[in-house]
Amino acid sequence: MFSIPPEVQLDVLKCLNFEQLFSLKQTNFYFLNLINKYEEGLLARIEFYQLSLIDTRKIHSQDVIIKLEPVVSDFVLDDQLMKKWQAAMAESIPLFLHMFEDGDEKSSHILKLPNIPKTIEEMVIIRFWLKQLFNCAFFRARFKNVIFNPKLINLLFDNVKSYPKQFHVQYLSLSGSNSNKTIENILKFGLIHFAIYESLNTYFPDDLSEQHTNILFNIIMNEGNKVPRVYFGINIASRSSMLYDLITKHIITSKDFSKMVPSIDLYCILSPNFKLNERAEKIENIQKDDTKITEYQIANIYNPKEIFSFHHRALGMNLGDESIFLVKIKKMKEEN
Repeated sequence: MFSIPPEVQLDVLKCLNFEQLFSLKQTNFYFLNLINKYEEGLLARIEFYQLSLIDTRKIHSQDVIIKLEPVVSDFVLDDQLMKKWQAAMAESIPLFLHMFEDGDEKSSHILKLPNIPKTIEEMVIIRFWLKQLFNCAFFRARFKNVIFNPKLINLLFDNVKSYPKQFHVQYLSLSGSNSNKTIENILKFGLIHFAIYESLNTYFPDDLSEQHTNILFNIIMNEGNKVPRVYFGINIASRSSMLYDLITKHIITSKDFSKMVPSIDLYCILSPNFKLNERAEKIENIQKDDTKITEYQIANIYNPKEIFSFHHRALGMNLGDESIFLVKIKKMKEEN
């Protein structure tokens, strides 16, 4: 294998799973360096079902706790970064950010990292395990009120500017209380530090402000290259209507959809006097058992071939005079 071109070696490595790559890395330094060079984004990742931060009181007997021990890695700590880490420890920068003041029966792997590292060795260990997590693939990740501290993540990888510092997930679920900029911080964390391959799901039980609603709308307008689908849970009728109106206005009047998220799900509350946009076409009212469904399309005024489909499904749950709906909005493929 040493005599074949590098691009052919890479093709061979792509045929190996994570365990085979890990074994090959341990045979000699050549394969170690070769695999390390291409493992980000090109080679197989070990897969886990879920990534989340948990309460230690909820650890079960069948869970596997990963012991923190001195690690061996190719990371070299230079003097400049050493000083930054020492300053961070003196400042007691935490690894986790708590956003509040105060079943699956399969076993889990519990990684107990120190929240506030106190030695350079602990910083190296945290960096090592974060890098392992960045090189894994997760079916879903769930974060409620607690996230990794972006400040410490960036500091740990300060000497590798090009390293993506991202967790790879199919589905990312974010939720939290509306206090101390929780919503802004948790959404920013999700968009920067996750590569999302299926959908971003959010639910914030407290009342959303107008500013928060605009933040959700800006994600829909501008993050389509990062997020293929969003699912936003909104429990206030006025904010649901506001977000719906912002989306439909953008669909009707925008001249550029290149950055827009193409598939949008809104779990929302709508008032009884809610009316469809006047540009709604091909309206169909469907009754399936006890479920009422309304489907229609809205086209862009500048390019009538830019069409979005809408699907309103009444979920059969009422809050006073208001009803809970699932609204699906999807960009349709242009017809030739």
